[in-house]
Amino acid sequence: MKTLGAKSGVRFGLVGLLAAVIGGYAGAADALPPTPHGEGKQPVELVMEDQFGRRQDIAAYKGDVLILVYGDRKGTDASREFGESLHILFHPTAAGQTPAKARGAAVAPLQGVPVGQRSPDAVVIPVAVAGNVPTVIKDLIRVQIKKASPELPIWLDFTGVMEKDFGLRPGQANLAVFDATGRLRMRINGTPDKKAVDQLLQKIQDLRAEAAGLSK
Repeated sequence: MKTLGAKSGVRFGLVGLLAAVIGGYAGAADALPPTPHGEGKQPVELVMEDQFGRRQDIAAYKGDVLILVYGDRKGTDASREFGESLHILFHPTAAGQTPAKARGAAVAPLQGVPVGQRSPDAVVIPVAVAGNVPTVIKDLIRVQIKKASPELPIWLDFTGVMEKDFGLRPGQANLAVFDATGRLRMRINGTPDKKAVDQLLQKIQDLRAEAAGLSK
């Protein structure tokens, strides 16, 4: 398995995996106003459910870097494709696997992590922003998403919290990156361009190194 440097940008497969996504959904990310949480100031409390009715809590991912890739209905394809590519960048053996096997692929280890110590993961979670809709519509959305994704859990935002707290660019992929303590450390509204992708990958690597105690 390829090893990722703690401080270096993640370069393997970048152009091939993300070029189609960036090219197909062009447009610079929006300028970002402050969030209610304030980047890096306090852990975020965020609880949703997935299409199977299971509770999903951001707190369950403490110790790892968590990346929520989210979008509205028109941004579903962009979010899915970007999220899948991002997952493969940090989990190279996931390429070509079924969704269930891809999700269980090991993360590429960080350089400098002592033998026997676990490398913090970079967990990519898809979130469907469905909005505040009637219960009957929620049920239909769950059924549709279960058909489209019978294995991979997709978090369902029925309250509009993602747009309200982290911003949302309609029709495109949006990202919120949380560190190992659950603090918001980066967000991108709109499918990122090449420069933003480089910054995103470097930030994820830096946060993994921070979680492993490698940061100075």
